[in-house]
Amino acid sequence: MERPYEEWFTAFTELQKQQQYIFSHAKELKLSHQSMRDILKELCKGIADIMNCERVSIWLYNENHNRLTAQNFYDSHHSHHYSGQVLERSDYPSYFSAIEQERVLAIDDIENDTSMEELKQWYFHHADSIVGLIDATILLSRGLGGVLCCETRNKRIWTSLDKILMAAIADMVSFIFDRLYRIEMEEHLHKLAYTDILTGLHNRHAFYEAVTDQLRSQAQGQRGMFIYLVIDQFSEVQSVLGQDSAAQLLRMIGGRVRELFPAPAITARFAFDHFLIYSPYDGQVDRELLLRRMELVSNELRRPLFISGQEVYMTFSYGISIYPDHVNSSQLGVQHAFLALETDRRETKRRACGVYEPHMQENVKQAMFSEMNLRKGLDTNEFKLFYQPQVDMDGVVQGMEALIRWEHPERGLIAPDSFIELAESTGLIIPIGEWVIKKALMQLAKWHRQGHANLTISVNISPRHFLHPNFPFYLRKCVDDYGVEPERLILEITENVALENHVAVQKRIDILREMGFFIAIDDFGKGYSAFIYLQRFPVHQIEIDRQFISGLGNDQNSRSIVETIVHLAKMLGLHTIAEGVETEVQWEIIRELACTRAQGFYFGKPMPVAEVDRLLASSESNVKLPYIYI
Repeated sequence: MERPYEEWFTAFTELQKQQQYIFSHAKELKLSHQSMRDILKELCKGIADIMNCERVSIWLYNENHNRLTAQNFYDSHHSHHYSGQVLERSDYPSYFSAIEQERVLAIDDIENDTSMEELKQWYFHHADSIVGLIDATILLSRGLGGVLCCETRNKRIWTSLDKILMAAIADMVSFIFDRLYRIEMEEHLHKLAYTDILTGLHNRHAFYEAVTDQLRSQAQGQRGMFIYLVIDQFSEVQSVLGQDSAAQLLRMIGGRVRELFPAPAITARFAFDHFLIYSPYDGQVDRELLLRRMELVSNELRRPLFISGQEVYMTFSYGISIYPDHVNSSQLGVQHAFLALETDRRETKRRACGVYEPHMQENVKQAMFSEMNLRKGLDTNEFKLFYQPQVDMDGVVQGMEALIRWEHPERGLIAPDSFIELAESTGLIIPIGEWVIKKALMQLAKWHRQGHANLTISVNISPRHFLHPNFPFYLRKCVDDYGVEPERLILEITENVALENHVAVQKRIDILREMGFFIAIDDFGKGYSAFIYLQRFPVHQIEIDRQFISGLGNDQNSRSIVETIVHLAKMLGLHTIAEGVETEVQWEIIRELACTRAQGFYFGKPMPVAEVDRLLASSESNVKLPYIYI
C-alpha cells in the first residue's frame, strides 16, 4: 500500500534531521572508526523511521567487489544492532547482478522475484517473514562502495517517491563514508610524513618539529640531551641475516629505544641504522655522569635479540650534545651529537661514545680544508714520487720502492703519514693510488729503456684500493700502456688488508698472481697474526718490519726473530726484504742470515727521480751500494 501525505511530510522532516546530524559530525571532524559505529546505529534507526520499514542495514564491498560486509544491521522489532554478516557474490549472484544494474532496487514481493532466488533460500530463511525490500547503491567518490538495504514485513508497493527518498538517503550515507575515507587518508599521509613506518618512531622531519616545539616550552634552566645513536656494523649483520630479519631487528631495537626513553623524551629513526633521542633533564653538564647514564642504556640495548630462532648480539655507538650549553636549536643539537660520535669513532669503530666539545668543530673545519687541499693537490700535480733503492746480498741495486710525497705550495714537502689516513677516509686513496701506479710504471719503463732491465718497482697499495673492483683491470692497462712485464711490479700490502674480508683478499691475490704480478706483505711481524696470513695468502715476498732490524747487533731476541722469519720464508719458497737497515752491523747480519734483499738509509734515503738517475748513471752495468756519489 502507498503512504499518505502526512507520512511523507514526516519522512522528509526526519531526513533533514538525519542530514543535519551527519553534517555536524563530519564538519567537526568527529568521524573515526569508533565514532562511526555509534553514528551508523543512530542513522539506521532514523532510516527505519523515514522509510517506515522494520530492518535497515548498511553494507560495504571489499576491494574486489566479490563480498558485502554489514557495517551495521538494525532490527526495530528486537531493537537490536549487530554487524559483520557477509554476503558472497558466489552465493548470491542474482542479487549482486540486480543491485549493480539499478541505482535503486525495489522489490514489492520477494517470493515472486527471480533476483531474490538465492536470498530466499539462505538469507531470508530465518528472517521472520520479510515480504519486500528497497535497496540503493552507495556511490563513493572512488566508485561503487556498497548497498543500503531497507526490508519490511508488511506488503508495500514502492513508489517513485520511495525510490527518490531511498537514493537521497544512500547519498547521505555515501557522504559520511567518503568523509571517513578522506580523514583516514589524511591521517595516513600525515603518518607517512611524520612517522618512520618500520619502527613507528618519529622520522627526521617529525623529530625536528617536535623537539623545536618542546624547546620553546621547556622551563628556563632545564637542559636537554641530544643523543645520536648508531648500530655498529649493521650492514654486515644485514648481509648475514637478510633483509627481512634485519628489518625485524630494527623494529625490535626501535621498540627498546622507545621503552628506554619514554615521554617527555622524543625518539626517532633518522636513517637506516641511525636513531635520535632528545631527553630533557635537570642538572649540570657532567660528562662522566652522562656517559655513565648512557652506558646503562647501552647495556639494555645490548641484551640479546631473538631473530629467526637465533640470538643476535648488537653493539652501539653514540654521540651527545647538550641544550642550551652546546646548541640552541634541534638541528644544531643533532649535528653536534653526530660530530661527537664521529670524533670518537676515529679511535674505535665499535662502542664509540663521545660528548661534544667546541674544539671538535674546528677539527672538522681543518679536516674539510685538508680534504679540499688534497683534492686540489691531486688536480694540480702537487704529488711527487721519491724512490728508495733495494739491494741484493751483494749490494747490487735490484729495485726501487716508490714513495709518495706531497709538495705543498705553503707547507713544503709533506710525508705520507700526514695525509694518507685522510685520503683513506675520503675515498681519495683510489685516485691517488692509481696516480702512484701510473707514474711508477712510467718511470720504470724509462729506466728499462736506459739499460737497467733488471729493476723492479715496489708500490704500496691500501686495503681499500686493493679490493676495489677495478684494481686488476687498471693494473693490466698500465703495464700494457708502458710495456712493463707484470712481475716487475711488486704490490706491497700490509697485514691490515687481512682485517678486511679474508676470502675476498685471497681471491684477489689469486687473480693478481695469475696475471703475473708479484705480491709482498709489508711490515711483516708488526701485527699479531702475521704467520697465519702466510698460511692463508699465497704471496711471493715478505718484508721484515724495521722494528726487528733496528735491534740487530745489540738484541739477541731481534736476531732470533729475523732468523726465524727468514728460515720460515725459505721453507715456504718466499723472498724476504729487510726493511730499515741503517748500520754496517745490521747489513752484515742480514747478509749472514741470507735475506733476499735489503732496504734502508744505509743504502740510500728516498730520493727524487733526478738523484736516482744520477745514481744509475754512475755505472754502465750493476750499481752497488752503499755508494757515496757526488
